[in-house]
Amino acid sequence: MNSTGTPVAPLNKDCSGALTSTEIVVLSTINTILGLASVIGNALILAAIYKVPSQRTVSNAFIGSMGVADFSVGLFMNPLWVAKSLLNVWKSDNQLSTVIEFFTMQTIVATTLSLCAVSVDRYIAVTKMRYNEIMTWKQVRIIIVSIWIFSVLFACLRLVITDPFQLPKLWLTATAVTVILPLILISICYYFIFKAARHQIRRILAEETFNPDEALVQLKNRKAAFTIGIIVGVFTICWTPSLVISLVQFFTPDPCMKMKINGYWFWGALAEFSNSAFNPFIYCIRSRDFREAVKKVISCH
Repeated sequence: MNSTGTPVAPLNKDCSGALTSTEIVVLSTINTILGLASVIGNALILAAIYKVPSQRTVSNAFIGSMGVADFSVGLFMNPLWVAKSLLNVWKSDNQLSTVIEFFTMQTIVATTLSLCAVSVDRYIAVTKMRYNEIMTWKQVRIIIVSIWIFSVLFACLRLVITDPFQLPKLWLTATAVTVILPLILISICYYFIFKAARHQIRRILAEETFNPDEALVQLKNRKAAFTIGIIVGVFTICWTPSLVISLVQFFTPDPCMKMKINGYWFWGALAEFSNSAFNPFIYCIRSRDFREAVKKVISCH
């Protein structure tokens, strides 16, 4: 009873997103493995781009930007989620949650915009004849610096919005702006890339004098575009659980259920950041040049 003698309903203990002991062990273990894979794999990719002259291309500069974001996920995000799991911190008003969500938003923006930049770069390479005039190193540096400045500024929204009941709106908005819209742009680029690729194949086959150099360049551009397409597909699959959780939490009217859904974010984040561990392996599987460059880096050490 309260001070007026009115019975008070007991606190509903089910309104909790707390993890079980088994979940803590599983999440901590997998995050540790993914963190090591992200750090080692992306460090090798970045070293290959930096140390092997043949890899210092405009396209690889954007891949390097994405590699830095993936490397930071393994170095910072996975350990932070391990700490959050071990401490069983599931409430959004905790300082550790705020730090994690800030860096999560920053890495989302850096990754998706870098993917956009790579896709636009591949679009220009496949469809435009004046690629070297359009994609200069000066332009590339401006684009990459702008991506990282914007990612930090956008992530600062999490420091401004602290109301737990407003956070689902923030995450839904952030998902729309930083994931859905970039993926729409990327999809448009790839529509025109594959359309142009089909046209070029027909043109090359129809020519009486076959130009092997032009055919080789077009083949490399198409293969590089297809590789980035695979990376975009894996990224979409890995981030889909978080999008679903955001939508469910946003449209759930029951405050108790909103609290319980907080526990699902541990698994959504695990799926999100696994993407950073997969990317280096995709590069190496799809590109002989990357494989050889990574081997050179390893042999030098």
